Amino acid sequence: MASARAAVATLIALALAAQYGQSVVFWHHIGVTSIPGKTLDFALFFTEDSNAAAVVVLVVGVVRLALAVRPTTAWTTTRLAVTVCVVMTAVADNVLLRGLPHPDGSVLPWADDVVHIVGPALVLLDWLVAPDRVRLPVRLRTVGLVAAAPVVWLVVTLTRGPFTGDQASDAVHYYPYGFLDPDTSRYGYASVAAYVLALLLFLTLTTLALCWSTRLRWHPRPSTSRRPGDGVRE
Repeated sequence: MASARAAVATLIALALAAQYGQSVVFWHHIGVTSIPGKTLDFALFFTEDSNAAAVVVLVVGVVRLALAVRPTTAWTTTRLAVTVCVVMTAVADNVLLRGLPHPDGSVLPWADDVVHIVGPALVLLDWLVAPDRVRLPVRLRTVGLVAAAPVVWLVVTLTRGPFTGDQASDAVHYYPYGFLDPDTSRYGYASVAAYVLALLLFLTLTTLALCWSTRLRWHPRPSTSRRPGDGVRE
C-alpha cells in the first residue's frame, strides 16, 4: 500500500510540474511580461491546490504506513478533506469544463487527464481501501471541517477577481473558472451563486457518503487464529 501511494503521489506531482512548465512556455509564447503574476494565477487554481494537497497527504501517508503509526481522527479527517476536494475537482471539470476549447499549446493533455481524472480516482480508491483510517461520525460538523479550505479558496478567488486582470487573455478581471466569472455568466453573480451552492451541496453529500464509508472494511483484519501449539504449556 505504501508503494502504491508513493506511485500515485509521484504521478500527480509530475503532472503538476509538467503542466506548469508547459504553461510557462505558453506564456512566453504569447508575450506575457509577468511570469510571477501568472505563476500566482496558476497556483490559485483549485485543481492545482487540491492535487498538490493530495501529493502532500499521500507522502505523509507513505511515511505513516512505513512507521506503522496508528490512525487518528485528525489524520482521517485530513485524508477525507483532500479526497473530497479532488473528487469535487474531477466532477466540476468533467461536468462543467470538459470539452471547452483551450488556446493551442496551453494544456498538456496527459497532465490534464491525471489531475482531473486519474489522480482523483486513485485518491478516492486510496480512501476506500487503505487501512490507515478510523470511523468518522456522519454529521454536519465534519462537513464544516472539510468545507473550510474550499470556502477560503472561494472567498480569495471572488475577492481577487475584480482587482486582477488576465495577462493571457487581456480580460479586465480574472477568474480561474468560467462558471465563477460574473462578467461572462448569463445572470452575473446570480449564476455564480447557483454554481457555488450546487458545488457546496455536492461537497456536503460527498463528505457524508465518505464518512459513512468508514464503516466498511475493504482490507483484511489482522489474523487472530491460533496455530497448533499456540498457548500450550510444555
